[in-house]
Amino acid sequence: MVKLTRLDGSEFTINANLIEVVEANPDTVVTLINNKKFMVRETPEEITKKVVEHYQEAGGPRLIVYTDHACHTEEHKAS
Repeated sequence: MVKLTRLDGSEFTINANLIEVVEANPDTVVTLINNKKFMVRETPEEITKKVVEHYQEAGGPRLIVYTDHACHTEEHKAS
């Protein structure tokens, strides 16, 4: 989870796994994979740093692959 700041100064927390695009035009817009958008005060570089820090604290992003219908999983840690 990454804490960001709306343009009005209010803070919110966003799931870093759902971020698809971060753009500055000139305000920073964070677009999620469901196409929901947030305009925030942080720069794309600051958001990238927060996401990297989040993954470092969490042990990195993980991909869970379902290998059969019995919900047997293999977990792959991103490098």
